Amino acid sequence: MPEKQIQLLNELLSRLDKKPFDLQSWKTNAIMILGRIFGENSRKTEMVKAIQPDFSSWSLRDTTGKISQMDECRKMGREIIEAAISELESFGVPGTAAPSGNQVMTALEEYVTVKQSKEIAEILKSDQSAPDKVIKIKELLNGLDQVDLLDIVAKALAD
Repeated sequence: MPEKQIQLLNELLSRLDKKPFDLQSWKTNAIMILGRIFGENSRKTEMVKAIQPDFSSWSLRDTTGKISQMDECRKMGREIIEAAISELESFGVPGTAAPSGNQVMTALEEYVTVKQSKEIAEILKSDQSAPDKVIKIKELLNGLDQVDLLDIVAKALAD
C-alpha cells in the first residue's frame, strides 16, 4: 500500500545527491510530500522546516573541514526521510482507511491532511446536531479550492 509514498520519499533521497543542490527547493518538496503523507503539522515536517545551515561565527571558524554546512543539512534531511520510509514500511500509511467507510470520505482523503480527515471523522461520529456538523465540516474544508471540491464530489459519485 505505501509503495507510492515510499517511491516519492526515495525520489527525495536521490535529490539530496544531485549537483547543484538547492536546499530550499528540496525542503519545499519534502515539506509538501511529508505533509501529504503524515499531515502538515507532523514532527517530520517540522524537522525538515528546521533544517538550516549554521553560519554562526563559531561554525565558520571551524577549520577542521570534516563536513560542510550543506553536507550537514543533507545528512539531516536523509535521516528524516529514511525514518519516514521505515515508518511507512513498518506501520503503513497513517489514516489510509476511510474513517466512516463511505465513498465521500475516501474521495476527501486525497485532498485533505490526515489531521483534517480525522477531525471530520470525529465530527461525523459526534452526537452534535446535523446543522452543527455541517458548519464544522465547512470550516475544515474552507481552504480547498473549487476544482478540488469538484474532484471530491466526482470521485465520490464515481466510486
